[in-house]
Amino acid sequence: MNAPRYLSVSILNTYIHNVFVAEELLHGIDVVGEVSGISVVRGHAYFTLKDRDAQIACNSFNCSKTYLPKNGELIIVRGSVSYYGKNGKLSLNADVITPYGAGLLALKLEELKNRLAKEGIFDASHKKPLPKYPASVCVLTSTSGAVIRDIITTVRRYNDLIDINVYGVQVQGENSAESIVKALAVTDKLGFDVIIIARGGGSAEDLMPFNDEALVRSVYAANTPVISAVGHETDYTLCDLVADVRAATPTAAAELVAYDLGEIKRYLADFAASAKKTLADKVRQSSVRLSMTSARMLSAASALSAAANASLGIASGSMTAAADLLLKAKTSSYEKSLFALSAANPVGILEKGFFTVNRGENRIKDVSELTVGDKIILNSKRGSAQATVERVEITDAGLSRNTAGGQ
Repeated sequence: MNAPRYLSVSILNTYIHNVFVAEELLHGIDVVGEVSGISVVRGHAYFTLKDRDAQIACNSFNCSKTYLPKNGELIIVRGSVSYYGKNGKLSLNADVITPYGAGLLALKLEELKNRLAKEGIFDASHKKPLPKYPASVCVLTSTSGAVIRDIITTVRRYNDLIDINVYGVQVQGENSAESIVKALAVTDKLGFDVIIIARGGGSAEDLMPFNDEALVRSVYAANTPVISAVGHETDYTLCDLVADVRAATPTAAAELVAYDLGEIKRYLADFAASAKKTLADKVRQSSVRLSMTSARMLSAASALSAAANASLGIASGSMTAAADLLLKAKTSSYEKSLFALSAANPVGILEKGFFTVNRGENRIKDVSELTVGDKIILNSKRGSAQATVERVEITDAGLSRNTAGGQ
C-alpha cells in the first residue's frame, strides 16, 4: 500500500515564499490606498493599506527614512509583495511612501525621465566639453537673489577678465520653466562661451520647473555648453541630467568657469624663465659647436691648401718639362724648315754661281719653253744680261734634239 502524499506547512509556505521572491512583477511596484491602523514599534511602521474593495498589510522598516503617513491619508507605497512563512502572512513591504498628490507627481516625473532616457537625451555622448578658458559667461537666474552675487563674487576671486552677463529669468512659480526656455533660446545665439542656469535650494515643488520637458529639450538642443546649478548638492533635476555639466551649487558652477588668472600668470612667468634659460643653453651649445666646426674647417682648409700647393708644384714641373720638350721640338722643326727655305732661296742659288732665265716677266724653268729667237734675260747675283736664243737643244730620255736658227 502506497504511503499518502502530503506537504508540511513549512514546505508549503517556503514554496509560496519562493514564488513571491521569483515573481519580478511583484517587486518595485507602486500601490495607492488609504492608511488604516498605523502604529510604530521600535522604528518600524505597520499599517493596513486599503481601498473600497480590498486591503493588504504593509510594513515600513526603518520608517524614519521615508514619509510617515497618518490614518485616513491617501498615499502611494513603492515596495514589494512578501510572504512570511512562519505565520503565513502576505504583506507589502514599503520602501518609499509618498502622499498621493506628491506621489503622482513623482510617478509622472519618473515616467518622463525614463521616456527621455530612452531617447538618449541624457547620454554622455551628446554632452559638450566646457572651454578651458571662457571669455564670456551668461547666467540665467533671478537678478534679485543671492545666487548671482555668489557667482560674481566667486568668479572675481579668481579672475577679473571673464565677462559675466546676467539674463534675468523667473526661477520659481508657474511660468518659470517657460521663462528659462525663452531666455535660453535668445542667449544661445549670442556667442557666449558658457551658459549657467542657476537657482538656490528649495523644496521639491520649488524645483519642479527644472524638470519641465520643454526646458530639458531646450538644454539638449543648445549649441552653447550649459551648466546646470540648481538647488543644493543633494537635489537632482532633469535639467541637471541633460546639461553638459552639473554643478552641485551655483558657487560650484562659478568655480568651474573661473580659471585662476594668477596661476596662469605664474605659469607664463615660469615658462618664460625656462624658455630663456633653454635658449641661453642652446646658444651656448651652438657657440661651442660653431667653434669646433670652425677649427675643423680651418684644419681641413689648411690640409687642402697644402695638398693643392703640392699638386700645383707637381703640375708646374710637369708643364715646364713639357714646355721644354715642345720648345726643343719646335726649334728643331724650325731649323729644318729654315734650312729647306735657305736651300730653295733663289738668292742662295745665285750666290752659288747659278743664273735664272726670264722671258719678259715669266721665269723659264725648262729649256723646252724656249724657241730660237726668244729674247731672254740672264740673272746672276751681280747683275743681268740680255741674249737671243740661237739654238735649243733638248735632251729627252737619253736622246737629244737640236734646234738651230734658220734650220
